[in-house]
Amino acid sequence: MPTDPINSYTVTVGTATTPIVGMSADAQIAVVQNQQPTNEPDDYAREGLLFLVAQTFTVNSPGTASFGFTTGANGAQIDFYEIISTVENVSARLVEGATVSTTGAAIPVYNLNRNYSDTITSELKSATAVSGGSAISQEYVTADKHAAGGGSTSGKVHTLKPSTTYALQFINDGNQTTKVFFQMGFAEKYNGQNDVWLGGSVGDGLRLRGGQSMQLPMIQGQTLSAVASEDNQVGVLRQD
Repeated sequence: MPTDPINSYTVTVGTATTPIVGMSADAQIAVVQNQQPTNEPDDYAREGLLFLVAQTFTVNSPGTASFGFTTGANGAQIDFYEIISTVENVSARLVEGATVSTTGAAIPVYNLNRNYSDTITSELKSATAVSGGSAISQEYVTADKHAAGGGSTSGKVHTLKPSTTYALQFINDGNQTTKVFFQMGFAEKYNGQNDVWLGGSVGDGLRLRGGQSMQLPMIQGQTLSAVASEDNQVGVLRQD
């Protein structure tokens, strides 16, 4: 008994409305899948979208160590971070809206998937001065000079504004110099940037989040288009 072949292909969907299922002379069934990762750090890391930056530094007493984190045009999303202090309690804060003076080269950043590039648009640099702004997130790291230090690990998600410099400050609350280790994982393509919208405009129509799929029975002559805020891959299976 003859059967109609199943066609499989991938389409890049971007800011322009893109046809993903063409017209057929017969009724057809189409399966559409958003091939971008889900909005989870583990999936970001596997797909080469999660980056890690780490630094070890000394904070005098009294004293503050500061860094400037400048986001790219798409912003950035901090998915996790860790702070460890050796001998003194440390107050850490993320400051938005501050005037930040940075110095030196950008601190190296590495893709957690070593099969992908380390190239990013954000950068983290040492800061020589920070003034103004609001502390939008804070942590308090307790350490015991008679023990093995103290640390704090957090999975709090911070979605940062595009093209903005944030200050990261680490304040020594004790009376001795302490050494601090800091690392954070962040993504530059995240949340809705991985979504695909079936229809003609972003935010209007049926949304497929990363990894989601749907099956569509289509009558003769129907077509289907999609759009996204960033270039995303969509997989299609169709049978006439």
